[in-house]
Formats: sequence, structure tokens, C-alpha cells
Amino acid sequence: MKPSLPKLIFVISLPLIAAVFPAYAATTPQAVGSTQSKPHLTAEPAPTVQHFILPSRGYFRPDAPIRVSFATTSTPLAAAAWMQFGFAATKALAHVHVAKPSSLFSPAGLPQFHLYTLDGKSIAPQKLKPPLAGGNTLNLARLFPHIESAGTYILTWKNATPLVIETLDNPGFNRAALAQIPASQLATLSPAQKKDMLLQFKPVAIHVMPLAYAKIKTSKGSIAFKFWYDEAPNTVDNFISLAQQHFYDGSNFHRIIKGFMIQGGDSVSNIPDRAGTGGPGYNLAAEFNDRPFVRGVVAMARSQSPDSAGSQFFIMQAANPGLDGQYTGFGQVISGMKVVDTLANTPVSDDNGTVAGPKPTIISIHILPATPDIYFKHAK
Repeated sequence: MKPSLPKLIFVISLPLIAAVFPAYAATTPQAVGSTQSKPHLTAEPAPTVQHFILPSRGYFRPDAPIRVSFATTSTPLAAAAWMQFGFAATKALAHVHVAKPSSLFSPAGLPQFHLYTLDGKSIAPQKLKPPLAGGNTLNLARLFPHIESAGTYILTWKNATPLVIETLDNPGFNRAALAQIPASQLATLSPAQKKDMLLQFKPVAIHVMPLAYAKIKTSKGSIAFKFWYDEAPNTVDNFISLAQQHFYDGSNFHRIIKGFMIQGGDSVSNIPDRAGTGGPGYNLAAEFNDRPFVRGVVAMARSQSPDSAGSQFFIMQAANPGLDGQYTGFGQVISGMKVVDTLANTPVSDDNGTVAGPKPTIISIHILPATPDIYFKHAK
């Protein structure tokens, strides 16, 4: 079962920003030189307008409107709040202004926001009159009926952090599973039976969240990787949740096999004789997929049971086809493979990769807003 995020309230106000981040505080003109000098006024640069695409909720039923709003703000840190707290922040962000319809649609009625598949293929919108449900809020499914079909999509608008839209099947009832049913078996079903069976393969939920990537800060440098939202959505959600709650901060890479992989994310890796046995206190269902285990793949470590992954992950230093389809891969390194190579040179005490001396530290893992090109350029 996917862990749920805690309910958080995050209110951004100008006094709070000034107190916590003095650099953003409004400056008071000061006299320069002697007391007889005239005040010297320094013009501040115009604030950058940040755009937002705000979903009305994080999950939608397949029969419900997929409502999103469009907004702008010049307030610092609002984008950071949205990235950190996601849907919870949308109800509490202050100083966010409704976007004008002219910034959403061209005079011809075409949307100025865009929907893509995860590999960068553009999806054409439907022309609707009127396109808005009210104010700046619209039902995405009316403009892009495609998102009601199982798949993973990216919604973009100007400089807003894009949204990932995951239209999800029940586990075991996806298109791949449907394709494995022999035609001879389908032929034995009556039209009514076939209709009932096919209903099991329709989407059950639509998950909406900010598009992101992960940055692992280690004692030897930083590693960034993108997520395989389409292949392992529950595993991606779990990793993001743990990272945003600082679960990984201060842990280690406790198992390293040069020429193979580096493994970390263990909650007890700093405790003598316990490294390799820790986790978040729950297990994840396996999300094995068809992507090959090549250099730079990020995957979940597990025990003998396929459904025993929790928090520990590993990064492939080299390809190993023997792992294909046996572990849940959920990401791909996009920068920092030289750091992985450096970490792989850490001395170990046995063939199983037990680190002999001080373990390399995972200082932090940050979940950061991604631009679409991170995903489009590194599409499978």
C-alpha cells in the first residue's frame, strides 16, 4: 500500500519571508556618506512572475472532472512551497493571483498550455466553447480526453512547474496483462461477459503532482536522477515522500560492489552490525518493468521476497542484464555518474560489498522542480 503524505499547512506571508530569508526583505532607503548627503535610492529589479498550474486535488476518480486552476505570483518562495508540499500548498499559498483568460487561450480559442506524453509527444486539444468551467478553472478531460486513458502525461504552461498526470490501472489489470489473454479464451466469452471482463482493465484513479527530479547530495558530490513515473508510480511516490520527510538525510551507502552498483537508503546503516537491515517500517509491492538495468539505473533493493522493498535503493555503475525484470527500477541518472564511479571505489571488506571503513554519506536528497526537457531528452 502506498504511504500517505501527512496533512500539512504552509502559509507564505511577506513578514515570514522577511524574517526567515532576510535577502528577500524590502530594503529601506539609507543615507550614503555624511549626514549632509542626500538619500541614495537603489531601484530594485522587477520581480519575476511565477506561473502555477494548481490541481483542485491530488487524486481524481475516473468519472470526476479533472479540475486545475492557473495562477501567477511575484512572491518569493511560493514555487518552493508548491514543490515541497504539493497539493497541500495550493490551499494555503498567499499572494497568488488568478490568471487572465487571455494568457490561457489565444484569440482563436487554442490553449496556451500544452499536454505531452512522457516521451515528449504533443497531444492535440479539443476545441471547446466556452473552454473554462468558471474563472480560471477548467476540466482538463474536456480539452484533452486522451488523459482518461491509462498513461502518463505532462502538462506545461509558460514557466510553471509542469504537472505529471498519471492515469492508473489496478495492479495486474493493465494493457500488458490484457494483451496476454489468449484470443481463444476471449472467443469463448459472450458479448456481455467480454464487456464485464474488459471493465476490469479500465483506469481506477488519476494522480496529479508536480513534475520533479531527485538530487542526492553525498560526501563525494551530487547525483541527479529523473523518475520513471510511467513504470513504477507507487515506488516513485514512496521515494518522493521519504525524501521530502528527510528520511534519507545522514544515512550512508553501506554496500558497494565496484563494476556493479552502489546501495544506500538504509535507516540503520550508522548502527554497528545492522547495516543493510533497515527500512521505513513497511514494504512496497513490486513494480517490475521491461526497462533494462543499464548504467545509471536507480532501483529498489529487496530481500528474497519480490514485495520486500522499502527505502533502500541502488544505482547501477554498469549494466547487468541478470537484474532485468527482477527488481523495481524507478529512475535514471541524468548527471553525476562520475560521482557514482568515485563512490564505487570505496574500500570494501568482502565480495558482498560491505564497506570496510567510513561509509560514504547521503547528506540529503532533495526533490526539485523539473523542466520537461529533462524527461523529453532522456526519454526511453
